[in-house]
Amino acid sequence: MLIGVVAYIGVSILIGLWAARRVHNSQDYLVASRRLPLLWSLSLLFSTWFGSETILGASETIAQRGLLAVIEDPFGSALCLFLVGVWLARPFYRLPVRNFGDFYALYFGKWTERIATPLMIISYFGWIAAQLVALGQVIAHFSGWSLNFSMLIASLLILSYTFWGGMWSVAAVDLLQNVVIVAGLIVLAFFLPEGWSQRMKELPEGFLRFVPPWDGHAWMEYLAAWMVIGLGSLPQQDMYQRVVAARSENTAVRAAVGASILYLTIGLLPLLAGLCVRMYHPEWLTEQEVSMRSPILRLVETYMPPFVQIGFWGALISAIMSSASGGILAPAALLAENVIGGWTRFSPLAKARLSVVVVTLLCLLMGLYERNVYELVGESSIFSLVTLFWPMVVGLHLPRLRSSIGAILSMILGVLAYYVAKWIEISIPPLWYGFILSIVGYGIGWLIEKWYQSCTHVSA
Repeated sequence: MLIGVVAYIGVSILIGLWAARRVHNSQDYLVASRRLPLLWSLSLLFSTWFGSETILGASETIAQRGLLAVIEDPFGSALCLFLVGVWLARPFYRLPVRNFGDFYALYFGKWTERIATPLMIISYFGWIAAQLVALGQVIAHFSGWSLNFSMLIASLLILSYTFWGGMWSVAAVDLLQNVVIVAGLIVLAFFLPEGWSQRMKELPEGFLRFVPPWDGHAWMEYLAAWMVIGLGSLPQQDMYQRVVAARSENTAVRAAVGASILYLTIGLLPLLAGLCVRMYHPEWLTEQEVSMRSPILRLVETYMPPFVQIGFWGALISAIMSSASGGILAPAALLAENVIGGWTRFSPLAKARLSVVVVTLLCLLMGLYERNVYELVGESSIFSLVTLFWPMVVGLHLPRLRSSIGAILSMILGVLAYYVAKWIEISIPPLWYGFILSIVGYGIGWLIEKWYQSCTHVSA
């Protein structure tokens, strides 16, 4: 089994290095020169989040807390991809910008971009760190090495092809890996134990509810779960990058909608595995047992024959590597073009590759500090929701309300409100405070800017 897993990783790296031959400049490296066909583009969008959170995090969470606890992923993730397809793909594709940081400079001015870009970069760290933690756990499982050392190896494996090939390597490897992901999870479903109908009757009341009871607080938590990734991941560089890598607007739209449908269907398979753990092996869900090994990994080892397990391990590694490599490339693009873009001693391609290394190192350090995969992922999406979402909506659809002061106040008040509410532990989800104050802050800033303009006009 170990030989099979190592061989699979080796093949993935070789494919990534093969695709790197197409890279000749920074446009090739960051957006594949906008030449990806439909299948490649769909695969790239599907891989945006289908990683450690969906396979490991969501399966464990539903086993412990029920269906309502996993609305954020996969359901919120599928919603985000659907919204991209029907709402944002065409506007994104038509933007005359190099990256999504430039979007804020285009509509709100350079100072807004200087605030938005660091916020966007920081929002990725938790997501990428979660993938490095998860892949480190898999490597530690097979090798017996410490988790810290295994995470270092995981980082080097992902860097080995992302560094050279950028988006071309990410897209090529994703195409292979998504085939393995789908096949591996389908095979796992066939090996799960039978007799579910009786066992499901023994689940706690409301365990499989998809909609909460008619209670105001419960509904605020429920809607917040839909919003975390469903809205929070829309104003992001990786989403923009994956959309514009398609060879046409129509390709981008079809790819996003198709990825949404695929995400929702394939994303249900880890949830089935989590339910199986809950019904047949609840003893695996104690805090001590979960800290030792993910329940879904135990499920695989218990029910799948050794030769078939290779397919699942390949699927898991595929999902993690796909999410991590694409995730690293997004903040690296912002860092290369908007932060160190003025460095003249390096070519644009060299700056992009240097940025990939810097981002990977910072995320590795974060993963060494915080190892809760689900928490790392959720925090990264909330951060962008309370800072970047509302200015994006105004910039795209409300031209008369565009205001640089409004955008800056929206970002500052949104993030401050969220972390203050989280610090004082208010019962209402802190996301709501950040989201609402982001909108209110924008309105205040817009009024201030209009007042200042009117005063300037009168004095003139």
